[in-house]
Amino acid sequence: MARTGTEELRRRNRAALVEQLHRHGPQTRAELTEALGLNRSTIGALAADLAESGHLHETTGRSTGSAGRPSTLVECVPKAATVTAVEIRADRVRFALVGLGGEVLERAETELDGADPVEAVAVVTGGSARDALESVAAVPGLVDAGVVAHSTELGWAGRDLAADLATATGRTWQVVDTATAAAVGEWSRGDAHESVKLLYLHGGRGLTAGLVAEGRAQRGGSIQLGHIVVQPGGHECGCGLRGCLEAEMEVFGYAEDIEHATLAAGMGDAAARDGLRRSGEDLGRALGAVVTATGPDEILFGGWLRELYLSAAAPVRSALAETTLPHLRSRLRLRTPVLADEGALIGAAETGFAAVIDGMR
Repeated sequence: MARTGTEELRRRNRAALVEQLHRHGPQTRAELTEALGLNRSTIGALAADLAESGHLHETTGRSTGSAGRPSTLVECVPKAATVTAVEIRADRVRFALVGLGGEVLERAETELDGADPVEAVAVVTGGSARDALESVAAVPGLVDAGVVAHSTELGWAGRDLAADLATATGRTWQVVDTATAAAVGEWSRGDAHESVKLLYLHGGRGLTAGLVAEGRAQRGGSIQLGHIVVQPGGHECGCGLRGCLEAEMEVFGYAEDIEHATLAAGMGDAAARDGLRRSGEDLGRALGAVVTATGPDEILFGGWLRELYLSAAAPVRSALAETTLPHLRSRLRLRTPVLADEGALIGAAETGFAAVIDGMR
């Protein structure tokens, strides 16, 4: 039976209230009224409804600064809705069970030691994670509709990871690339929430990029940055092309020892300094193609690319300027992320919660 207009509106307002508290933490009813543009009686009715369903509760919170009683806060009940988040790396699997409001309820990490990551995910996410409403895996590589089309880091090509995880765990999985997950994390829990189109670059044993629009992962937003050709006819790449960014930057060497390279350059090693400069130029040229195609307003350099950017910001920016239209680069901000190593796992959880809240509408 179709819902009436009143029922539809109530569902949307319930979801909006849960989303507001999930993203921004405990708030008073007055603050919720202002944030959501609803009247106090509507907020009161919604809060009572969601308290009855177990999603929210009210608690004595912050002081008013006067002799009166502290204000009452509305806040999420973490165990009312949980999400399983995993990050698959070349050498390990990281897991977090995250509750409504962003509270981490459980956490674990296991080294692979040559084991199939899917088997490790099945083991590490057992127990209470079985009751999670959504399960999301972040994996380095080019991802589309649950399939890892190409991953330099894992050596995968065309692996239907969503199907493999479902078979191993008995649960349905969303799969996003590590860079996209990290972008979602920085927008949701970092300081990139004002970005409309956020491009996150991830440096591991391969180079990937993820584009999110207003914090949401988009199909087609997974970008294989490392296989953009920056030097036609250049070094042979493992993918079969020549002159790919990964081959020209000698990515594996940087992934293993970026700190040594930047330290040597800082101490005056001419070869190290020249290598960082050339790598910065190649990265800037590749970014020029991505920026022209996608039009982001902010770029974050994650993984070991953070250290490269801090050491070679000038050549990155110069090469980007030479390959990008002025109106695209005039509003572009380039910087490093604040969540660092935690961004992808946080973003995987937030991707799951976006689906949970959408299901409430």
